[in-house]
Amino acid sequence: MKTAFISLLLILFNYLACYSQKISVKLHAIEGYGTHIEFAHKAITALETVLNSPAFKDSIKAMKAEKTQGHTPEQLYGIIMTAHEKNIPKDSIAADGIVDLWVRTLDVNGKDAKLKKYCEKPSIFGNQTIGIDGAGDGVMAICPSALDYWASKNDVASLAGHYAHEYMHILGFDHYRFLSTQAWRERTFVYMVGNLVSQLVKENITNP
Repeated sequence: MKTAFISLLLILFNYLACYSQKISVKLHAIEGYGTHIEFAHKAITALETVLNSPAFKDSIKAMKAEKTQGHTPEQLYGIIMTAHEKNIPKDSIAADGIVDLWVRTLDVNGKDAKLKKYCEKPSIFGNQTIGIDGAGDGVMAICPSALDYWASKNDVASLAGHYAHEYMHILGFDHYRFLSTQAWRERTFVYMVGNLVSQLVKENITNP
């Protein structure tokens, strides 16, 4: 009985710790970004700042979103801060409490050529592809056109939001629904977190 009580206390301690700890963002690999590597690092720094902000914490806990897998807002915040990725690249190592990122651009003239048309114009459902989530191999990829455009505008907020959106996929969330609309997708947890990060970066960080 005593052992069980101690085990319960340890579980409770670890659970509460994830709500108070600071989280870091670690970029393990970046491929195909060319001259935009410094821009990517700005976005990653902005993402880390936002994730550790009281505004982000309060907003997640107040969020009413679709596709939360039945989790409460408190639990959703805990999942983000625990940062236990469902997918990472083969033979790679990731630690909980760290947002582990592997990023690349889509090779639209090579192995990713089938996605080129989606990067260049909106689909029949009204949304344009920005990238793919990496939920299969742990490497999130972005359309070169989106990266070039954001970099030309020094739009750190949009790239930080993109990373947050795709990272929610890597944590196991999705925004799939048969015949869904863009308006519905915007209400899903994945989209709402990405948009929240973009908004907070714009409000709190001045792009140099």
